Order: sequence, then C-alpha cells, then structure tokens
Amino acid sequence: MTGKTSILLICFSFMILSGCAGNPVFTVEIYETATPDGDGQIEATRSATPGVMDSDLPTATPTMPPVPSNTPILEGISLPAAAVDAVMAPDFSPILYGKKYDANMFFLLLGGVQGNTWFTSEQAAAQFGGEWEYDVYTFANRKFSVRGHSPELSPPSRAYFIGTDVNFNEFGMLGVLHGWPVRQGSVHELSAENETYEQVVVDWLKAEGVAAPELGTLDIFRVDLEADGVDEIFLSATHLDESQHYTKSGDHSIVLMRKVVGNEVVTLPIVADIYRSGQAEITYPSTYSLGNFIDLNRDGVLEVIVDIQRWEGFGAIVYQVDGQNVTERLR
Repeated sequence: MTGKTSILLICFSFMILSGCAGNPVFTVEIYETATPDGDGQIEATRSATPGVMDSDLPTATPTMPPVPSNTPILEGISLPAAAVDAVMAPDFSPILYGKKYDANMFFLLLGGVQGNTWFTSEQAAAQFGGEWEYDVYTFANRKFSVRGHSPELSPPSRAYFIGTDVNFNEFGMLGVLHGWPVRQGSVHELSAENETYEQVVVDWLKAEGVAAPELGTLDIFRVDLEADGVDEIFLSATHLDESQHYTKSGDHSIVLMRKVVGNEVVTLPIVADIYRSGQAEITYPSTYSLGNFIDLNRDGVLEVIVDIQRWEGFGAIVYQVDGQNVTERLR
C-alpha cells in the first residue's frame, strides 16, 4: 500500500465501525432527545414467497448447488506472485468488503471465518499475513479476483484495511480467500411500486411508535436463503435528509425480512435506526441497504450482508439467519 493510499485511509475511515462478533439478536436503535390494519396486509399464506404471486416463484425446488460455473468474470486483472512470507491459518478465510471511495478502491477486513467460528477484524488480522489472492463476489453476481496486500490498521477508526492495485467500482464487493467454496444467492429485485410491501413497512414503523411514517426509498428483493425452494423477501427502506447530516422525528433507515414460518408470514427486523427528535439534529445517520447474499461459513444458509453508508465513511455488517433468529456476526 503506498504512502498516499495510507493517508487517504486514515482520512476517510474515521467513521467506519470496528469489528464485532456474536452480538445479541437484533435490537432497534432509537435516537431521542428530551423533546418529546390497512389495505395490503399480508395474511397467512401457502405461497412459498410472502406476498408474491405463485406465478413469480421458481418452478423447481433447488438443492444445494455448487458455485455457479457461469458466473461472469471481470477480465483484465494481473495477479503478481504471492509474497514469500505469506501465512494463513488452516481452513480459514478472511472476509473483506470493498468500496471505491473517490479515486481509490479499499477493502475493509470485516473479520474471518473458520468452521463455525467467526473472528472479529482484530482476531482475523492475527490469523494471516502477507499478500493473498481473493475471490470477490458482487451484488450483481459478478466475480473477479484481486491480489490483496497485508492488512493495515487505521488507528482513528480501529479498522483494518487491505490494499489492492485494482480499481473496480462494483456494489456489494464481498471478498473471500481464493478458492474458498461459497454459494451466492440468486437475487430477484421486485418493483418498489408495491402497495403491499409499502404497507408492511408502514405497519412495522407504527408498531415501533412512529405515529405517521413517511416512506422514502424502498428496495425489495427476493432470495432463497436456505435453498429449500421457499423464498424470503427483504425490504430496505430509508427516509433521511439528503445532506447525510440531519435527522428529525420519523426519519429512519431499516432492513426487514419477510419469512414464511409454518403457515404464517412474519416480519423480522435485520437492522433499524429510528430517530425521534422533534427538531432537526446533526447526527450523521447511517443508511442501510442490502449488499449481498452469500454463504460464508459453508453451512448451506446464505448470510445477509448489509451495506452501510455514512457521511465520509462506509462499512458493512454480516448477519446470520437461523430460522427466526438473526445474529450479527461481523461488522
């Protein structure tokens, strides 16, 4: 990593969240100061996808597929020889999340995985050193390989970065050790003009105490987490000031999952920030969106990667879904 790049990392990373693992199941973050059933409700259904017509569902029940051989590959990448001092713990893979920021592309070291064990970024950095080749999977189901440098700690953000000589600008760039077997989900985006799911978001916000929820941006995705032929629906909804500086009562950024459990459809929060101040305040809020769906620990269930955007900063969170339990694994 060049000296110029190192300086940029320190400047731009001070607001990036540091690593953590094994946190409790979802909690709603409420921001507050001293200032103080409708149409489209989804009922229990036999449809494999909550709120989606049967005609929209896959016609076959998939089994655990191998890594797709027809994944588009980005060309034009030159990979130098591995450093002689490179070391890597056995059966271990670092987990990286990449973003192009200004003219540079950075990879955050989110942590790592070894069997059923998740490592924080600090623990993961102790498991390897030197330069390694990584496979990077994007939200659009594209794949490319990069040579990553040794992890470097940025003291202001307490985050580890891995530099690279390539400069791609793809969304949801999730990196693992080259050859690490993964299953990436096949994601279908649904129209945001969907009154049913708009109502789901409104109802959930009302249940959290937002008196008159205002809808901002809404993204809707359908993906089969367990490869069992039953799709889950993910709703990413954000209502924030475009300046990324201020928030007021009712502002929010949330990610919800609609899941069939038995004969019912339940709404499970993945992550949510809700603001309640009666007057505009400077909070530099985080914007959450869905960054990728990929099985990192090889247990057959896709992890949910949530992209974080914040003023002059970025990051990601890895969530593990087990039935109705949602656990934050890496941040």
